Amino acid sequence: MFNKFKNGERVIVYGPGEENGKFYNFTYATVIERDPYYKDYHLKFDDGSEDWMLPKYIHKLAK
Repeated sequence: MFNKFKNGERVIVYGPGEENGKFYNFTYATVIERDPYYKDYHLKFDDGSEDWMLPKYIHKLAK
């Protein structure tokens, strides 16, 4: 199965979280896992918090 983001990959998030409804404005995070049923991503942010995000709000870092 194809995942747009790999586990452990650093990403930038711009959009609302699903767990607590917080809006993330260009926040750095690390991908923990992808839910195979809902197809959303579990992310860990630099401040230590975790949240689920839809892939349309996650962007890869430029190399």
